[in-house]
Amino acid sequence: MSETIAQRLAQFSESLRFEDIPPAVIEKAKRLVLDTIGVSIGSTRIDFGQSALKLISRWGGANDATLIGGQTKVPAHNAALCNGILAHGQDYDDTHTESVVHPSAALVPVALAVAEQAGCSGRDMLTALVVGMEASIRIAMPALNKFHLRGFHTTSMATPFGAALMTAKLEKVGLQRTIDAVGVSGSFTSGLLECVPAGAGSKRLHAGWGGMCGIIAAQFSQAGISGPGSVFEGKLGVYNSFLRGESLDLAMIFNGLGQQWEMLDIRPKLYPFCHYLQAFLDCALALRRELDPRTENVAAIACRVAPGAVNLVCEPWNNKLNPATGYDARFSLPFSVALMLARGEAGIADFTEHDASDPHIRQLMAKISYTVEPAYQVKDMPGWIEVTLADGTRHVREVPRVRGDSTNPFSPAELLEKFNANTAFVDVAKRKKIADEILGLDTLADIRVLMARLGAPHLQRHGA
Repeated sequence: MSETIAQRLAQFSESLRFEDIPPAVIEKAKRLVLDTIGVSIGSTRIDFGQSALKLISRWGGANDATLIGGQTKVPAHNAALCNGILAHGQDYDDTHTESVVHPSAALVPVALAVAEQAGCSGRDMLTALVVGMEASIRIAMPALNKFHLRGFHTTSMATPFGAALMTAKLEKVGLQRTIDAVGVSGSFTSGLLECVPAGAGSKRLHAGWGGMCGIIAAQFSQAGISGPGSVFEGKLGVYNSFLRGESLDLAMIFNGLGQQWEMLDIRPKLYPFCHYLQAFLDCALALRRELDPRTENVAAIACRVAPGAVNLVCEPWNNKLNPATGYDARFSLPFSVALMLARGEAGIADFTEHDASDPHIRQLMAKISYTVEPAYQVKDMPGWIEVTLADGTRHVREVPRVRGDSTNPFSPAELLEKFNANTAFVDVAKRKKIADEILGLDTLADIRVLMARLGAPHLQRHGA
């Protein structure tokens, strides 16, 4: 009998050593950790982050892992949930666009929490993180965005498996328990996307949920609960259950595994909006610099959208023209384009109903329309905008592939600038110390040194 997908991923996880990972992959991992922690710290000042911290702190339990911006420690799975909410809740987190997974928001909190609980080194934590990211991305890649089109959030479908592999590796449970952990994770995959067109905030929970479930699955495997080794390809497994009838190339999962590193193509964001909107924001910014975007000067704004992006950022169109909340606005094509044309920036501040009702922005939104461009591929997350002025002249900008992957990466300076913006309320010396330790994770003997800096007292400007 041939080996199952779960068995092969578990073997990859068990055998991977820090020394096997190319330096470029380690550097990428450290930068993703920096970006994720920065966004998470920023979220502690926003209402959803404060609510998550307050609620999850009340749950109690073992003092194993740090809540970023929290006053207490909590069990590792609860820390992964809360910190995942902080990382994902602004929609400022990264995406591997080919798989449509948000890897870092789900998996960096797992790596930090489990490594802190176990007292692991930075090298051990980074090795496990690479395992979890590669596995989660590759599990989702055969779907080619079909999870999203079926109404399931790919992130919370795929990352429980990566989180389970990471937890099993850091806790050194052995091959069979690792396979069981992956199998048990199949009972926890979830994440309906109805929250996006409905304008609800529950999508903020999805990355943290995926990470938490992976940790719990690994804990159950250690307690003797077995999981199906055929959890992916089985008759009632992930692919046949969620994507029944689709033609899938499952061989994609293992193409170049351990040689070609998919995580090098994880794209961070420069704007706190859905990743499908990043290219449109770049287009709008370029047009603003060229044109006079006052409402009376603009006759029409036309956008071309990739087919797979329509359900998240364009439909229902009336809802996108009338976002109910600041969070809802983060998934609105007309709001994002109008905001950038009107203000020339879309930064870290949480969007409010006031922003969405600004008269200038609303008037520009009313001039926006979209068409589906069949030639666009959703994995490129492209953007195209044409502004027609009152005098009839037309101005076009296109970004065919969103930035941030291995072929067009963000510079370390850009990511550090984003980190500093998200953590601007933290004392400069403390902020620099956190960034330095993250970027030196491969030399850190105990991850608890870094985690001690991420609790509320240290993040307070005049704290200890």
